[in-house]
Amino acid sequence: MSPAEEEGFVQIARKALPLVFRVSPVLFVFEYAVTVLDALLLVLTTATLWDFFDRVSGLAAGSVSFDSALTSLLLFALLKVADEAIDGVANFVGECYAGRSNQAMMNELNLKADRLDTVKFEDPEILNQLDQAYRGAPNVRSLVHVLMDIACLYVPYFVFMGLFLRRAEPMLPLILLLVFVPVLASHFLRSRYYTCLDDRTVILRRKEEHYKDCLTARAFFKETRALGAGAFFLSRYSQAFKRAQKLRYRTELKSQGVAMAANALTLAGYTSILGVLVSLLMRGRITIGSVSAILAATLEMFAMMTEILDNRLGELSASLGQIRRYFKFLDLPEQEYGEIHVGGPKDIVLEGVSFTYPGAARPALSGVSLHIAAGETLAVVGENGSGKTTLAKLILGLYRPDQGRILLGDVPLGELASGSAYKNASCVFQDFQRYQLSLRDNVAISDFARLSASSDAEIQDALAAAGFRANAQQMAQGLDTLISKEFGGTDLSRGEWQRLSIARAYYRSHQLVVLDEPTAAIDPFEEDRIYRDFIKLKKDHTAVIITHRLGAVRLADRVLVLKEGRIVDIGTHDRLLDESQYYRRLWTAQSRYLQ
Repeated sequence: MSPAEEEGFVQIARKALPLVFRVSPVLFVFEYAVTVLDALLLVLTTATLWDFFDRVSGLAAGSVSFDSALTSLLLFALLKVADEAIDGVANFVGECYAGRSNQAMMNELNLKADRLDTVKFEDPEILNQLDQAYRGAPNVRSLVHVLMDIACLYVPYFVFMGLFLRRAEPMLPLILLLVFVPVLASHFLRSRYYTCLDDRTVILRRKEEHYKDCLTARAFFKETRALGAGAFFLSRYSQAFKRAQKLRYRTELKSQGVAMAANALTLAGYTSILGVLVSLLMRGRITIGSVSAILAATLEMFAMMTEILDNRLGELSASLGQIRRYFKFLDLPEQEYGEIHVGGPKDIVLEGVSFTYPGAARPALSGVSLHIAAGETLAVVGENGSGKTTLAKLILGLYRPDQGRILLGDVPLGELASGSAYKNASCVFQDFQRYQLSLRDNVAISDFARLSASSDAEIQDALAAAGFRANAQQMAQGLDTLISKEFGGTDLSRGEWQRLSIARAYYRSHQLVVLDEPTAAIDPFEEDRIYRDFIKLKKDHTAVIITHRLGAVRLADRVLVLKEGRIVDIGTHDRLLDESQYYRRLWTAQSRYLQ
């Protein structure tokens, strides 16, 4: 979306208001009913102050009694105390509502991310949008709060004060209006500056985070230290930071220039009001008491204008771009699903499937046609970059082909209901995740709906089948042991982490299992045992094994050979060894693992 196509402020507000209102309609109505009451009290306080000054003037002239002036003062004090109490209630309710709203905005974002096509997260632009959206989420509530405060507090107060000032001099409200509008416009102009800044620095911020992680994050720092690369990453971090800071300085310079012009208008407006009052006083059209009341009211109005413009709208000016990106991300097209549900083992058929990653120069897969029978074990081999992992993700329904189609039984994946493509599938990837959870949750996360009905024995069985053998001292709390060094728990070796990821696959109820280099951190002998146990335990289940270490292919019914995204050959291990020169080269290169 180009700057010219960006949604305007009104459009953003129309999206934000119902989203925040739905969080808690009761709290929303209560908060701003209290705000309206606060505005009423401010009006009454100002009117009482005017009355008090008039009575003091009358007291000096002898036309008003002391008791009358004292009563007016006590009423003013009472209204002031009530206003402070109402402010306290409004602030407390606002804080409670803000917490719930911010959580709801983040939930909306997370749910949206979960509904997007998985391939979108291969696109750097989508990652940039997501980064901006996360930073904009807390500001959605702030936007609505400012708008509602303006509608329920400031507008009623300013309208009354305009009428109040008009009684003294018709020009006074006009002066305020001529000051307020340009100042308001300046803040919206500043918001454009900050929006552009946000767009230009999002990649730099992500680079800063990455370089910082390379220096300090647990996953990086050991290798960084061993390589002596600390100075390198510090230099890269400094470069990204300085580039971003330079852009920030330029934006801030322009913003402050506009702000100074707006402040000059504010000062000119106040000076003009003061001049008009002095003129009226010298001509005897108003009393000194009226002047005092008007000056006090005008100071209150300017204080409120400053709060709106500098504290409220000023903050929004810097974050409006992030709010806009938040809704832009929520408006991204979602993955479309059909309504068909499938169950039980099904044949998997690929017909002329091609797939290209966003921004890639060539397809990862091209013209792949394949039939995997239900209950078959298929091994997929090939060099790095041949498309093995991409094929796995397509079969699992994580990606959708650019051309061709994939059928589960006789149903195209695109016609299946949400999650139906992989709800009966289990998988283990080479780049497995290290979830900082308890041992129990690390296993059960693969089929969490079963956890309440399953026993600890089932989880222990899955761990045993995967060859997980952490010592008793390390697992002092059994399945409740926290697997997280960062959060005060214990840690595992890479090999044990990999076994833990395999245990997840054992635990999950499934008809299809995809193993993508699941034993890369495990020695070849243990690898062979894991594969044999897995095949034995999952008899009659469909299995796709992707591996560089070809010992596992002897366990497969057929072997698929990929090269540069295309199928080179497919057949049994023995036939390919006899007839496929390319497969024989791969086998020979791996023969040291098979001795």
